[in-house]
Amino acid sequence: MKNITIAGASGYIGRNLLRHIPESYSVKALSRKNKVSEHDHLTWAAVDLFSFQSTSNALINTDIAIYLVHSMLPSTRLFQGSFHDTDLMLADNFAKACKDNGVKQIIYLSGIVPHGELSKHLESRKEVEDVFISSGIPCTILRAGLVVGNGGSSFEILKNLAINLPAMLLPEWTRSKTQVIYLDDMISILTLSINAPKYFNQTLNITNGENLKYDDLIRYTAEHVGKKTILIPVPINYTSFSKLWVTIFGQSNYQLVSPLVDSLLCDFSKIYPDDLVKDNIKYTSYKEMLKKIDIKKVKKTKAPNKINKKNNVRSIQRLATDIKLSAHEIADEYLRWLPSAIPFMVKVKKEKDFIIFYLLGLLPLLKLQYIPDTKMKDRAKFHVIGGLLTKTKNTGWLEFRTVANSKYLLASINEFIPSLPWYLYKHTQAPVHKYVMNKFGKYLASKAIRDNPTPFDA
Repeated sequence: MKNITIAGASGYIGRNLLRHIPESYSVKALSRKNKVSEHDHLTWAAVDLFSFQSTSNALINTDIAIYLVHSMLPSTRLFQGSFHDTDLMLADNFAKACKDNGVKQIIYLSGIVPHGELSKHLESRKEVEDVFISSGIPCTILRAGLVVGNGGSSFEILKNLAINLPAMLLPEWTRSKTQVIYLDDMISILTLSINAPKYFNQTLNITNGENLKYDDLIRYTAEHVGKKTILIPVPINYTSFSKLWVTIFGQSNYQLVSPLVDSLLCDFSKIYPDDLVKDNIKYTSYKEMLKKIDIKKVKKTKAPNKINKKNNVRSIQRLATDIKLSAHEIADEYLRWLPSAIPFMVKVKKEKDFIIFYLLGLLPLLKLQYIPDTKMKDRAKFHVIGGLLTKTKNTGWLEFRTVANSKYLLASINEFIPSLPWYLYKHTQAPVHKYVMNKFGKYLASKAIRDNPTPFDA
């Protein structure tokens, strides 16, 4: 029996996929919280995807790994970073864990890539594709259009707009072409691709090929529920206003709506389903989809709940691209650069495997211990073990990591618990760290670093 592990199994797509995977597979469903399964072939496991070790443990004895994760909200009280940098880090942990456990196939549900410029939302999906492809594990990338089905965030927003508004201004973006896919069709393709060698190392468009405009979707949906919505085209493309009214009348969350509306400016015309899958699926048209699902009930869509944690800090910054140094060499470069970047204030001393940050050379602010990892040369990790600025001596770490064969470089602080009062920390230590990391990124991008830097343990 083959073992499947699904990351993001408690999400909209994950819940539907679990109902359709044949019982001939043993399935492990990953979520933030543990759950009890009613089926013999399915088990739930709690996992922290921000932790490589937690992710790797969850993927033990996995043959096929399915990745349905897309970050939208922070998981700590204070988060510094963007959703696309978070996506990059989570995918990198998952890819490394797959490689560590000898996974034989990765399946990633991505988004369709438009012609021309990408939005940040879609660019993030493309970057995650790069991470999985660079792992060397056979990958199946499924680029889905707008998923139509009850409970899907994008479709619920569209449905609520059609039901709630008696009249609607249609900016220019509503006349852009888009692509849709019926939920059941997409789930069928996902299940077909499991353990199927013909889908290995393939990037496939998962759409029904209709090339509809957004105003077509709104009009068809309104007609289906018997609404005579007045649609008024206007020659503007002001997305900030669109985000506001889509949030209000689509009964959604602004953090979900904002990146989605940015993606509406992209050109999705003439993107058709790939030959490899279209012979196995009888694609459903949009009007047929409306007949198959219950769209009369208005449902408020919400962003995922923020995890309730104490005053934990997570900070993720993308520093540079295509830096031809290992993570350990970059960490050592940072240690050489830092004292000159903040003169007369912070002194950095290295004592064997320890790094101590002193204020004015006297007060120990932070004490870090370098944790060598011979298996992961693309990650340099320093545990926070003391100092005036930390509340604990056994949580929190700073790391540098290169991603996708050094295409990207990330610096992050994870699970750090500051000793400063929360309000004071937010307005002092937190912005200082962000400023320093951004400055270091500019230094790496602008300065030609010598060919043979001194390794950390030299």
